[in-house]
Amino acid sequence: MDTIIKETTKIVFPFILIYGLYIALHGHLTPGGGFAAGAIIGSAFALLVISFEKKDLEHKLIIHKLIDIKSVSGLLMLLVLSKLGYHFRDALIESQTIFRLWSGGFTAMMNIAGMLMVATAIILIIYSLEKEAWR
Repeated sequence: MDTIIKETTKIVFPFILIYGLYIALHGHLTPGGGFAAGAIIGSAFALLVISFEKKDLEHKLIIHKLIDIKSVSGLLMLLVLSKLGYHFRDALIESQTIFRLWSGGFTAMMNIAGMLMVATAIILIIYSLEKEAWR
């Protein structure tokens, strides 16, 4: 692979991750949320897979850990929807004050769980496609 592409990826990758996390945390105030943040973070990892060779990524992208993260984030999302959503419904309605950063209540937790689910799904799909191309 080209050295310029590798070095540019090393520089840009952390900024893309930070931007994705920003979108997840502010998704209830601005356009975006868990899906958009997950797509941004998944695209950052897609950039890694495209830019580097198989031997450089095999030890960094461990499929079992990605599947575990996806499973835990799915359980977190179900937990938040089923239990916390019911118990905090009244508090959520009362906390909806305009121009207050965390006015979304537990929406930020839902955005983070959604971000993890979407990002890991995109990473697994792209890594699987690229792994087939490496053969």
